[in-house]
Amino acid sequence: MDELLSIGWKPFFQQQMLQLDEHLQPARVIAVQRTGLTVAPAVGTHTFVSVSGRFFIQDPVQRPTVGDWIAINPDTGSLEVLLERLSLIKRLSPGTSGEIQLIAANIDTAFLVTSCNADFNLARLERYLSVVMEADIQPVIVLTKMDMTDNVDYFRDEARKLGAHLAIETVNALDADSLQGLLGWCGTGQSIALLGSSGVGKSTLVNTLAGTELQITKSAREDDDKGRHTTTHRSLHKLPSGGVILDSPGMREFQLADAEQGLGSLFADIETLSEQCKFNDCKHSAEPGCAVQQAIENGDLEQRRLDSYFKLQREDLYNRETLAERRARYRQFAKTVKHATSQADKKRS
Repeated sequence: MDELLSIGWKPFFQQQMLQLDEHLQPARVIAVQRTGLTVAPAVGTHTFVSVSGRFFIQDPVQRPTVGDWIAINPDTGSLEVLLERLSLIKRLSPGTSGEIQLIAANIDTAFLVTSCNADFNLARLERYLSVVMEADIQPVIVLTKMDMTDNVDYFRDEARKLGAHLAIETVNALDADSLQGLLGWCGTGQSIALLGSSGVGKSTLVNTLAGTELQITKSAREDDDKGRHTTTHRSLHKLPSGGVILDSPGMREFQLADAEQGLGSLFADIETLSEQCKFNDCKHSAEPGCAVQQAIENGDLEQRRLDSYFKLQREDLYNRETLAERRARYRQFAKTVKHATSQADKKRS
């Protein structure tokens, strides 16, 4: 049990296991490959679990991802049950597939990593924040490469515009002393995810927190400070402080998927102002009595922030409608497969 607790086991998962066959044993997914899952701790002799086809005919949200807790048959090493999650970070897959891509499950804190250079981008941070807040995960903005700029305060002040109460840490990812402020989120049983684009120092951050080289690192390109991909897959690592941390490949494209509540939390100031508008259906453009436009004129709200709010709202609404259609198709496909399987079983009997 101590080993389970050290990698994030909680009463929430224990209660679920009590409802299952007592022969099954829990394990956490620490890496996902095309052929299956690497898990910890070992169940019987099994540290690798294949995923049966029944998981792939379901909605992608119902498939296991890094950080998930699963119930395994110790005799066969087969995945029997995906336990209900406490949290889930997801995005719309890049490209044209329109599917949900799962990033991590059962995360307590997300370090949103960006660097004090050309990579710094408020709009990208707003995307990360919306997704993390939707999942009810504690966000922490981590500004790396503080040693490479003479104007750290500028980047901190810009990040502060995203929310007066957001936790913001400035660090040199190579210097363990500068990471002391992060350790409060890395205690025993805590699960942390790192989100950010390539080259911002995520892998270096993991290595320094771990006190050893867990991830290969590369320097950013000299001509534009933009990063190079180093991490190639998502994986969980144990930290000396007692927590587990997830590093993931850099993500410059991060389309929202079902983030309506997260947007409401991030842009709570705009939504509060909206309630003060003269008209209930105010579009916050040129209507008389618009409290949002008045706040912009008074300098209490930036036009950039309002534009970002509108853009992310439109994107999320469009993607939610697209996902609803895909989920309906998944449900129909699953029913068809189940019916075909049932008919085949009847014929054999």
